[in-house]
Amino acid sequence: MGSDNGNWCLIESDPGVFTELIQNMGAKDVQVEELYSLDSDTLHALAPVHGLIFLFKWQGASSSEPPAGPTTESEHVYFAQQIIQNACATQAILSVLLNRSDDIELGETLNNFRSFSVDLPPDMRGLALTNCDQIREVHNSFVRPEAFLSEDKRPATKDDDVFHFISYVPVGGRLYELDGLKNGPVDHGETSDWLNDVGEVIQKRMSEYSQSEIRFNLLAVIGDRRKILTQKITTMDADISKLLKRLEALRLDDHADSHDEVSRVESQIGMLNSERAGLEHMVEIENDKFAKYRTDNALRKHNFIPMVYQLLRGMAMKGSLEPATEQAKELGKKRARQPRQE
Repeated sequence: MGSDNGNWCLIESDPGVFTELIQNMGAKDVQVEELYSLDSDTLHALAPVHGLIFLFKWQGASSSEPPAGPTTESEHVYFAQQIIQNACATQAILSVLLNRSDDIELGETLNNFRSFSVDLPPDMRGLALTNCDQIREVHNSFVRPEAFLSEDKRPATKDDDVFHFISYVPVGGRLYELDGLKNGPVDHGETSDWLNDVGEVIQKRMSEYSQSEIRFNLLAVIGDRRKILTQKITTMDADISKLLKRLEALRLDDHADSHDEVSRVESQIGMLNSERAGLEHMVEIENDKFAKYRTDNALRKHNFIPMVYQLLRGMAMKGSLEPATEQAKELGKKRARQPRQE
């Protein structure tokens, strides 16, 4: 048990952050994609979708509060109660990963954690997560540097905006909502295609808020697009190779009907090559996206405070800090007086 087992930092709701968290926990071939639509076509286009993570403004217990104990249907669902503050992002990720272990290669850390905790009750699973050094260290790798450290942590009040992550995941042919602040999984019923049904469930949840509330975020935990697209390219290369051999054989055949077949095969090869080029372009887009994730995450983790301090100190020593400060104040006042453009 670590001495700092209660210290978990806040995590930004960002697909790059969540993707790196999953990778650093050891899970393979998984990424996170931000969603801007709940329609079925959008969700199916990202298949395989292992689960959804929903961020919303928490406003106390909702009407979907489950019974005190697990139901017969939900006993096979991996559910952990949230014991520690600020851990809901990682807990939402784990709610997806640990319930889709048949489809996801979890890696040593998550496999060991699941094996150790799977037979524990939900509150003890949450306590086990609190004491898992490896997972906490990955989570806290995204702690933001602070110029001033304070031991005083003010609890949230009713006037504060508090946001919370929950998960939606299919298990055993049923759709479940997993919220670590609840007593157990919320069963949204039997589903033959959960991607068709989950949109209505989330829309209903969003309708509980006023029309002016737009601070929601939805993330999908999906298969690694680069690997999926590369596999499609490999399959397409095999099909093109077969067609090229077929084309070569047809060109050696002098029968009249072979000429029509040659045109048909050439057309098929052209279509496949066009599709292949499109797939290669999509792989490039994914590679660029992951490169941006790495850059953005490095900037998130880097401590710029010493650099800013030295810059301000140097300006003060040269006598340019106070004039620059006054100039910035004047610019701020000038902007404030300017009429806002609608």
